[in-house]
This record gives sequence, structure tokens and C-alpha cells, in this order.
Amino acid sequence: MYISRALHDKGYTLIEVMIVISLMGLLSTFAVPNFKKTLDNYKLEVAVHELAQNIRLAQQKSISEGESYKILLGASDYQILLGRRGKLIKLPPGVFIDWTTYTEVNRTLSFKPTGAPNRGGTIAIMNDNDSLYVIVSIATGRVRVGKTPP
Repeated sequence: MYISRALHDKGYTLIEVMIVISLMGLLSTFAVPNFKKTLDNYKLEVAVHELAQNIRLAQQKSISEGESYKILLGASDYQILLGRRGKLIKLPPGVFIDWTTYTEVNRTLSFKPTGAPNRGGTIAIMNDNDSLYVIVSIATGRVRVGKTPP
């Protein structure tokens, strides 16, 4: 009695499985570095937008409460201050404040009760791959995020 060989060969050989696994491993070595870069860029974006949001918050609190709020910039963190009280915000790991034009005023951005900043300026935040900039306009106090410094 002759049974078709196709009915009994319903699987993969060990060699075929090993080739597929090695190809998947090879492809994953190229995908992992891209994932890390994407994650690092996401952390940078989040940190920059959070700083811009907190600068706007300090400005709005200055207007609504009639008090002067300050943002004191560190290397890997910053503080929102009202007098001696404040809140410390740490940047994500691998993200830091590279440079700022506020070094001339002790790395401090302050808002008057009118909402006007003490001066306009730029804060450069970077990771290993990229930089983004928080830009504060002098006349209006407008806060924006940019990919290039002004």
C-alpha cells in the first residue's frame, strides 16, 4: 500500500528552524538601536514640553496671584520658586540642560506680576543624539519650543 509522502511531512526540519531563528536574531540587532534612539528622543521631547509648560504655569501664577515666580535652572533639573518655597523637577535620565542665555542672571528666569519675564532667552536641552530649545520672548513672554536656536 502506497501512502503519499506529503501526508507525513507536515513540519519543519531542524535546519529550517535554525535558519529562521538566526535571521530573526540578525534583524533584531538592527531594530534595537533604532528603538533606543526613538525612546531617547521621546524623553527629550517630553522634557522640553514639560519645561515649556512649567514656564507658562509660572507666568500664569505670577499674573493671577500678583507675585513674582522664578524658574531656577540646574544641569539636570530646575525649580519653580515663589520666594523660598518651590518645587524641584528632575529631567529624565540622559536628558540635561546644555546651555542657556540666563547664565547672566544666575540661571534664573523670573516673571513680574504683570507676566513679563525679566528677560527673553533660550534654554537648550539635549540628550546624546539631539537638542531642542525653549525660547522665551522678551516683550510678550511667549514660550515656544524649537528645533533650532533663535
